[in-house]
Amino acid sequence: MNEMTTELWADVSGLSTADTPAALAHARNSEITTLVLRQAQLADWEPLERIRIAVVGNASELALLDDQRVGVLIAESPAELDGVRAAALGRPLGVRCEIADAAGMNLAAEMSGKVDVVIAAFVDETNIPLELLLASAQGTTTKVFKELLSSAEAVSVAGVLESGPAGLVVRADHLSDLDRVAQALRAGREDRKELVPLEVYRAEPVGMGYRGCIDTTTLFGDDEGMIVGSTSAGGILVCAEVHYLPYMNLRPFRVNAGAVHSYVFGTERTAYITDLAAGERSHAVSANGRFREVSVGRVKVELRPLRLIAARHGDVEVNVFLQDDWHVRVMSAEGKPLNLTEVRPGTKLLGHIVEPGRHVGIKVAEQISEF
Repeated sequence: MNEMTTELWADVSGLSTADTPAALAHARNSEITTLVLRQAQLADWEPLERIRIAVVGNASELALLDDQRVGVLIAESPAELDGVRAAALGRPLGVRCEIADAAGMNLAAEMSGKVDVVIAAFVDETNIPLELLLASAQGTTTKVFKELLSSAEAVSVAGVLESGPAGLVVRADHLSDLDRVAQALRAGREDRKELVPLEVYRAEPVGMGYRGCIDTTTLFGDDEGMIVGSTSAGGILVCAEVHYLPYMNLRPFRVNAGAVHSYVFGTERTAYITDLAAGERSHAVSANGRFREVSVGRVKVELRPLRLIAARHGDVEVNVFLQDDWHVRVMSAEGKPLNLTEVRPGTKLLGHIVEPGRHVGIKVAEQISEF
């Protein structure tokens, strides 16, 4: 999994005045982080806080640029870099390098350490030169971006080397592919971890307690939920509310995640249910061990009867307190949803085991006992 977040840029600088408004409308509703324009196109753009503006051009075009909306200046070629640098006035500086041969490759590599961003525009769909360019930028503050020739490149490019490029640039003639590229980047931010069978040795009502439902801004799949547990040693895969309920509509964005003291496990961080709030990040987990990042919309806490489910994998014991109702489901070791009230000692459930010991959700190296 890439630890860094790969940025997505849309470059509409090659469009005519007539075609620009439609492209800008499309960009506003996409997942881009930065929009690349010519100075003449700025008048058509209504500021949007989440999208940064970069202006590309030559030295004479950018010499008199005085627009507070512009966050990045990009020289359209290395030959224009010095003139554009003078116009940057402290703003981040980039350069677009068209690479068709070894000479172009070497020139792009020389930009490392001299600019904040290098946009590598290769004429061929090959990743080997990109690897060389990324290697040359290591140890510098320069970020390497790859200009895509097609959306099909996104899957392979995002995984080049361990970190991949800092960003991908979709050109104006491929704006229709923005959603596909964004989807490929989201997939690159997913992780896979081992889920294991847990044998239940205790399943019983424990009285009233406060439980939290985690409502997210995503829609869960049929095999998804969240890993929830009472100890830092791991937890049980609690299903999302995507399965048949006879008395109410489904809530495919929700996991009835259990008692408020519980941990919700992610790829690197683990949060208490009560620490999650609107805008926080958590992870949807599938039965095959895929962890994908999701945004929390809200956490809804209510007093409800609770049921304790305790299980073990080898000598590791985990437990979870869930609302004591049959419509709450947990995932069986076979990847099938089970009604909570059907779980008995001997039932095999699917869960995740980690080395115990956490402080404010972060793994720490210390001896810890939890009962």
